[in-house]
Amino acid sequence: MRSAIAIAGPLAAALLMPAAGSAQDGSSAPAAPRSAAAAPSYPPYVRPVSSFVPPRTPDGQPDISGLYLAIPLPRGIETPLVPLPNRAPNRANSEFSFSLNERPKLPDGAIARPVGVDPPDGRIPLTPEALARRKDIISKQEKIEYLDGRVLCLATGVPRSTIPAPVVGYQIFQKPGAVVIFYEQNHLYRTIPLDGRAPLDPNIRKAMGVSRGHWEGNVLVVEVTNFTTNFSNNWVIGAISATPGVPAESLTTGHGIPHSDQYRVTERYTPIDANTIHYEAKIEDPQVFTQPWTIAYYAFARAPKSYVPVEYACFEGNDKNLLLMTNTDISGVRVNVPEE
Repeated sequence: MRSAIAIAGPLAAALLMPAAGSAQDGSSAPAAPRSAAAAPSYPPYVRPVSSFVPPRTPDGQPDISGLYLAIPLPRGIETPLVPLPNRAPNRANSEFSFSLNERPKLPDGAIARPVGVDPPDGRIPLTPEALARRKDIISKQEKIEYLDGRVLCLATGVPRSTIPAPVVGYQIFQKPGAVVIFYEQNHLYRTIPLDGRAPLDPNIRKAMGVSRGHWEGNVLVVEVTNFTTNFSNNWVIGAISATPGVPAESLTTGHGIPHSDQYRVTERYTPIDANTIHYEAKIEDPQVFTQPWTIAYYAFARAPKSYVPVEYACFEGNDKNLLLMTNTDISGVRVNVPEE
């Protein structure tokens, strides 16, 4: 069943303006950054409105259950503070995302723009202290204690678990009083109660946070709190991998931003049609951000009937990080699989 996607306000023409961003910021260490360029101008974000009415589960929930694939991001996570010289500013975030499966496309009528939609310029509103810490973290990626938690196979948290990655799918289950999301990446999962129960004690913390959800019409709204803070490697967000040698102020991928114990995320899952879910997350942490930061994008496309989630082998063949963590060099035993 198809449905119309309406974008309110003067968004339609302006959202196709160029945006700085890519999944990878360069194949080698860049030249010294030039002075910051003027940030692109984007109109205020307006949520998509759909005429689609999902079927109902036996207990009356809008039925969004099923297997989904990630829709590759059409732009980067953020507008860099200092764009790299001689770098096209409008590259798709999924440009280097290769996989055995054909990746889903944006739905008809959808508009391409960076993931960060508020502030409208696409820049992440970091405090001076958080920006300094980010610069320090990114400059020390050769040290294990500063490595990306996703590289270390730690749970990615929210909203990062919803950022697309190659060959990664999702499964949504619904039962009376709850929604369960299974992430193919790292075999993560979340149970989202819908019964209005209170949050857990603030001293009880989890890597994926503690979720409490409710339905606003056909939209699933989830408040996520109580995140762990014992690992500074658990970054708020990150797309694909940050290329070594790119300084923090030139990243477009969101890497290198740990959160505090005041971190809070409000998610919105909006079914656009029978096969597409739009995702929005408002991210709040007064210790890290100068204002709430909102990301939004078309996130889930219903998977083909032949799609089966597979085992996620995080360390397999990752010789650099195995060397860092175990002092064991496996580079000499790598097996090259011949092409057919």
